Amino acid sequence: MPVKVGAASVGAITDVDTVQRNPLGAIRWDDSNNAYVYLAGVASCVAGDWVSYNASTYVAVRLAADAVGLVGIAMGATLAANWGWFQVYGFNTTSRSDTVAGAGGLFIDGTTGRVDDASVAGDFVNGALSTAADTANVLPVHISFPYVTNTAPA
Repeated sequence: MPVKVGAASVGAITDVDTVQRNPLGAIRWDDSNNAYVYLAGVASCVAGDWVSYNASTYVAVRLAADAVGLVGIAMGATLAANWGWFQVYGFNTTSRSDTVAGAGGLFIDGTTGRVDDASVAGDFVNGALSTAADTANVLPVHISFPYVTNTAPA
């Protein structure tokens, strides 16, 4: 079960830690009612990348086709051997995407770490909605503890 740490957590949400400074899986809320989870990083992760993770290891994996697990958006370049915060609830204006036409549901993109509005069976990102079209592959979204299942809806 995640630990809610609130404002007592160490560091800013955009910090990339070279030593673990918060419990893995800790949930932190900011003053704008956005929530973040503290995870171990992954190679090639940049701010705005979409990642998946599971609730037993809390290790980020850049989001890719057929992923299964919880989903978040990197707040910093949280590489392997680093730790940091990943947004899991609220509005985000810097998430990475392919070309997205407008507000609507999102799917895992063919480029690792991004989302798209093109329908891909089994790759729907539950709990994630674009709020407008992208600008240069940067997408405003609202997320509500998103997850992926690698199954097509019945």
